[in-house]
This record gives sequence, structure tokens and C-alpha cells, in this order.
Amino acid sequence: MAKIGSKHSSSDDYNLVVAARDGDQKAFAALYDKYRSALLAFLLKYVSITEDAEDICQRSFEKAFMNINRYNPQYAFSTWLYIIAQNEAIDHIRKARNALKSVSLSGGEADLRDTSATYSPEEIVILKQDMDHFTSRILDLPEKYREVAILRFLRDYAYEEIANELQLTLGAVKTRINRAKKILRETI
Repeated sequence: MAKIGSKHSSSDDYNLVVAARDGDQKAFAALYDKYRSALLAFLLKYVSITEDAEDICQRSFEKAFMNINRYNPQYAFSTWLYIIAQNEAIDHIRKARNALKSVSLSGGEADLRDTSATYSPEEIVILKQDMDHFTSRILDLPEKYREVAILRFLRDYAYEEIANELQLTLGAVKTRINRAKKILRETI
């Protein structure tokens, strides 16, 4: 992560974050205006549906602003925001995967109708493509990160379950998941 004063951070961002922490709505708006387009482009690498990317972008900003007091100014605001957005995108992909599972496992029209209340047939195809792309990125990870990423992101294992399954410490699992996320962020 970028440190304050590095080429990747901005004293303007720092000043805006300080003002936002104090409740300055204009500071929130300035941060939103500054990062919205770039964050949306970043999210479109995770999801193909523009409306979904826009929703994830909005949720990411909401989460960032609700938790602005937890932001560590030692690091670039943009890095913190992108991590929030990446986590939101992964959650979205998980939910989409679960919706796809209900369609593919049942083979019945009832579940397809239940899912179609949330997603159109075209969106289901696009979500499947997004999931396939995300899965292929996970499968390209180095083996020690791939194992934990598959269990966490594709099979929804809790950290403790991963530790038990792979006979690792909880700290090792958390470290590997964070490193897998970093690699995914750089390659997606």
C-alpha cells in the first residue's frame, strides 16, 4: 500500500478524508467525484453488467464513508477504497454463483423462475461468464494461494474451516487469502 507522501498518495485526499471524518458532505462528494469513474472501470474487470458494477461502486463508497473513521491515513485512500470495492465485487460474485447453483442443480423451472426475479436470462449468462473468468483467475494462482482461494471464494469456507481442512494455522490462512486477493487484484 502506498504511504502518505509517496507518488501514489495525495495530500488533497488526506485533507478531504479529514474533512469527511468531520462530517463535511462536500468532502465526501469530492472523493466520490474523484474516484467514481476509475473505481467503476476497476469493477467492470470483475463483473460484465454495467448496472451491477455501478451498484457495487455505490455500495463501496457507502461502506467507505460509513467506516471513514477506520481508514488509516498512513496508506493511500484509493488503496483502501479499492480493497473495499474488491471485497464487494467478490461478495457479488459469490451471490451470483449461489443463484447459478440453484438453477443448475435443480434443473427445474421453479428455481429458474425464482432466480429470474433477480436476474434475467441474459444476466444469468453474463454472470456465468463473470464467474468462469473469476474462477480461471483463481486457478491461475500459485498453488499455496490457489488452495485457500478455492475454499474461501468458490466454496464459501470460513477461515477456521480452511485452517482445519489444510492443516494450517488461522494466521497462515488469513495471510494466504490476503496475498491471493492482492494477486487477483493485480491480474484482473
